[in-house]
Amino acid sequence: MKIPMIISHAWSTNLDFFFTVLAAPCLFFPSAAGVPLGTFSALGVSSRFVAYYGQVSIVMMAINFIMLLENRHSQIPMIRFKITNHQFRLVYFAVNYTLALLYIVPFYLDSDDQLELRKFVFKRIPCPVVEFYEKGTFVLLKGGEFLPFLTITGGLIIVLGQTLFFSIHTVYHLNYVKNASVSESTKALQRRFLRYVAMQMTVPWAVLAGPIFYSLYADRNDYYNQAFNNFSMLFMAIHGLLSNSCALFIIKPYRVFVRNLIKGNIDFNSTGTTHNAPQISVRLGSVSD
Repeated sequence: MKIPMIISHAWSTNLDFFFTVLAAPCLFFPSAAGVPLGTFSALGVSSRFVAYYGQVSIVMMAINFIMLLENRHSQIPMIRFKITNHQFRLVYFAVNYTLALLYIVPFYLDSDDQLELRKFVFKRIPCPVVEFYEKGTFVLLKGGEFLPFLTITGGLIIVLGQTLFFSIHTVYHLNYVKNASVSESTKALQRRFLRYVAMQMTVPWAVLAGPIFYSLYADRNDYYNQAFNNFSMLFMAIHGLLSNSCALFIIKPYRVFVRNLIKGNIDFNSTGTTHNAPQISVRLGSVSD
């Protein structure tokens, strides 16, 4: 459990770092346009790449939550239909990560001139802020594109399908399936770990939901307020900090694991097992505390 959580926190921290340092995006809702004002911009990195990197980072968060749910799912003894082979699990998530890179590609297939695309933005925002006129401003969509809508809908179905399968299947077996070889105390422990995973999913997405719903509202009503746009970006930037802080304060085994990892007391061997000499032994996908 601890290794998947480390991976999840790494991507969550990456997204925070993207919003605050690497990109520091200034978005112009209700249009699908923005300009990076962070380190990437200072280094001359293409705005197109910056936008792609940010979208992929958000999708990766969803894939990591699938990883956490699958981890819980694989540890329930009553479940027979589950991933038990370590190599198959690696391939399974390699495919998911590869698809995460591809879901967003259709957004960037349009080779229209950016100056021409800005004209579509002016139809919705007649008087944008001065940052809109920066050279690095990138217009992602002009509106009405079908292929991006199709791929992102397909990706959403794939991600939600896996999420619902692992979560519902796990909850059902923990609460309704009886097994004489599994004690109630063990099931209670598994339910507690599942609550930890639910917390890991709820905190960041609850923070991200506000700006996302605001962007949908702005798009539907052609509402432009740059102050709200900027606040939305700042709000999204704290999601990882809140999620990581909750995990470290609430989950004691994970807190101990991270402390020992920082101190260098964790050894990784060739089988994918970690050894905290002499206290903690963790295999990718295990829950031993």
